[in-house]
Amino acid sequence: MKPTIFDTHHYTYPQNFVEMKPKLVRLERAIEKLEVNLISAETDILNQRLASHLGLKVDYASELNANQLLAATTIEGKVLVIAGAGSGKTKTLTYRTSYLIENGVSPKEILLLTFTRKAANEIKGRAKTLLASSRIDDDVQEGKGLNEITSGTFHSFCNMVLRQYSGLLGINPRFTILDTGDSEDAIDLISKEKKYPLKITNQAFPRKKTLQKIFSTSRNRRILIRDLIESSYPDIAVHIPTIEQLAIDFHEYKRANHLYDFDDIIGQVVRHLRNNDKFRGLLQSQYRYLMVDEYQDTNIPQKELIDLICQSESVSLMVVGDDNQSIYAFRGANYENILLFGETYPDAKLIKLEQNYRSTPAVLNYVNALSEHITLGYQKQLYSEAPIEGVKPTFCRLSNETKEAKYIADNVLALKSEYDYKDFAVLCRTSFQSNYIQLEFMERRIPFIVVGGIKFIERRHIKDVLAFVKILYNPNDTISWHRILTLFKGVGAVTATRLTQAITAHNNSFEPLLTAKFAKKSTQLAPLHAVLNKASQADSVETIIELILEFYIPILKINEDNWRERSEDFRVLTNLAIEHDSLDSFLENLALDPPNDSVATKGMPDHGEEDNDKLTISTIHSAKGLEWSVVFVNSLVDGMMPHYRSLSDFEELEEERKLFYVACSRAKHRLFLTAPDYFSSYSGYFDKASRFIAELPKDKVKVETIKKPITENHDPVWW
Repeated sequence: MKPTIFDTHHYTYPQNFVEMKPKLVRLERAIEKLEVNLISAETDILNQRLASHLGLKVDYASELNANQLLAATTIEGKVLVIAGAGSGKTKTLTYRTSYLIENGVSPKEILLLTFTRKAANEIKGRAKTLLASSRIDDDVQEGKGLNEITSGTFHSFCNMVLRQYSGLLGINPRFTILDTGDSEDAIDLISKEKKYPLKITNQAFPRKKTLQKIFSTSRNRRILIRDLIESSYPDIAVHIPTIEQLAIDFHEYKRANHLYDFDDIIGQVVRHLRNNDKFRGLLQSQYRYLMVDEYQDTNIPQKELIDLICQSESVSLMVVGDDNQSIYAFRGANYENILLFGETYPDAKLIKLEQNYRSTPAVLNYVNALSEHITLGYQKQLYSEAPIEGVKPTFCRLSNETKEAKYIADNVLALKSEYDYKDFAVLCRTSFQSNYIQLEFMERRIPFIVVGGIKFIERRHIKDVLAFVKILYNPNDTISWHRILTLFKGVGAVTATRLTQAITAHNNSFEPLLTAKFAKKSTQLAPLHAVLNKASQADSVETIIELILEFYIPILKINEDNWRERSEDFRVLTNLAIEHDSLDSFLENLALDPPNDSVATKGMPDHGEEDNDKLTISTIHSAKGLEWSVVFVNSLVDGMMPHYRSLSDFEELEEERKLFYVACSRAKHRLFLTAPDYFSSYSGYFDKASRFIAELPKDKVKVETIKKPITENHDPVWW
């Protein structure tokens, strides 16, 4: 007989657990050290704290629960706030911002670092409304005061600092920011110019995408390229010397052409903070109150940035995060940062937000049970004061992926009388796991959106247009020159390189485009020269974009059969251009905070685009921070969740467990967990239910069985 879903002895344990023990012991000690400094939300202390500020206009005590109030009013020293899923961390940060202002802190002294500009704007916007409604003063009521708060992403903050202090730091302030795609193109260009690899081997040289990821990961994880390749990319180890040299060439190329990639932006600020006492002193005196959102998602350079500014005891630091939701290691995030906070700041205080305002008690019971199986972390127990217990999460195994998709569609339609389509979400470990579901939804006429796809800023035609803008701002941008020149028939990589070199030799003048030896290569070079000259004299960003599009769209028509569809995106560019009065702000906004990822809308054809009532299909990573009334998590087979690549590595398996935690904690009222009987691919054959479900007590989940015919080759026992 098959083992039941609740038998865990048949799941293997990661091979490297024993060698991980020294690190785990260190992390555990740091956690225990900070747990000792846990501040309890005692009523007397809170009343005393508020009573000492009798002039407060905002009624913090009535708007916040005890622990939120404790966090909002603790404004000195170093503090870690562990904010459980759905515990109101944004609200807490909003009221803390308001409390700082009411206590006489100048907005100019506040630095708020987040992972999206939207998050920063939301906190500032809510605080502005809060203070304005309380009539704190005329400046704040009009929003002038809060506008002086420095807020945004790590990259946008560091970009601002580099340009603002360029003279002190000895750098050219007119640098261009390379996005990930630009960096890949630069690496590819250098590799071809240097004719790498120099020697032919039996192993193919890695593609530009892999090389860029290696270079970025090496910097963010502070690991040598050689060590990274040997541990994570052993198949290309034969190319290590060439890759190491290419990394050096890439760095020198960027410096020579005033190009900074995303890693450079933060890395440069960290380097100067470490080595330039005057620079460090200026930032420490300017920013006396730091707040960092989603601290569990920071990488090593981001942590170093925070630590260097906060070396001074006079600088107040509050970081907010949830160690159970550290799921971005693939982006370079380091889960140790939040666990080692007590080691970094021995006198730090700990505050916990555990009251959940999102999920029913039945869902929270399941989420808490998941949390107990996360090996390392701060003790936490989410609770809800909701009067209704709610329905237990449901787990169901289906015979195959098609039946799994039908089961999900059946439940969506069965619950549709209680909810709108936009209240439903299907969350997948990887995007391809939604293929059968999408087909089923289309057949059943269930409207949906798929979150993901190619990002707006990464679309080829958008990158083409931005290349024109970049060379107007920084004529040294050889990557953008190559992109533009190779659009023209007759101009290949070799000609583009020679023409770029000629432009650089002529002090970045556009005149080489008109020289006979290049002009004969393409009839487009003379018109290009004309449009660049005209655009360089334009008096607005909007006019520049219009001139470029007038030149570019005929080229797009020749190269793309769906040019009409693609050109729709240019309206977004034009609208963004209207919002900016300079090329540098326009380019910085697009590079550091681009428009949202594209969404593919499918489903009922008779629903107009104005109808936003659509179910969401998303990867779990993209769903973090969001919530829905009804959530389905599919493909819960061991090998798919957790992913088979994580099964031999303790840290990766732990992150997979946290990923499942994130998925389940998105649900407000109903949570459905599904799995096919098996999953088969080139990676293997997987037929065990996910260990993340198997390891939990039976009473936390309702197991739904689907009757199946008994055959000679099929075990009638569901498990």
